[in-house]
Amino acid sequence: MIGYFSDMWQLAVGGDKQGILFYVVTYLLIVCLYSFVWQVFVRQWPSARGVLKTASVNKWGSHLPIVSEQEYKVDSLYQYQVANKPYRGTRVSPWIITASHNAKMILNKQLDKIQTNEDGSVNVFYNPKAPQKSYLVKPGLFGLAVTLACAVVPLLLYIIEYY
Repeated sequence: MIGYFSDMWQLAVGGDKQGILFYVVTYLLIVCLYSFVWQVFVRQWPSARGVLKTASVNKWGSHLPIVSEQEYKVDSLYQYQVANKPYRGTRVSPWIITASHNAKMILNKQLDKIQTNEDGSVNVFYNPKAPQKSYLVKPGLFGLAVTLACAVVPLLLYIIEYY
């Protein structure tokens, strides 16, 4: 196995398509599988009621004069308590996304998934082992499927092409 990685490294260093694709596919497999497992864990987290102070889509990075090239991200601030201890959170979702002006609707959809209760509070999903880590949106099944597909499809295409 180590010999195979070494052979692929030599191919990649030499600019060979197979060697380069091998390491791209390996990277995607590792990162996406890690993300998939993390999302599965987050789906198991308990929730607490919290107070949403702010949640909006804002410009991020450079403010280019060309509207279609501007980038946006979600900004939020919320407060919640676990075991009578107060916490503050800023993360909406495990999917940290920056989007162009033309794709910022994706960020607005992310904000739409925040669960608001009848009393105006929001559900905050927190890590029971580290309650300061929290999100307002749990990963959905569609997101899990996309993450898994991003891990597996390139691997399958690589295998079909080279084996």
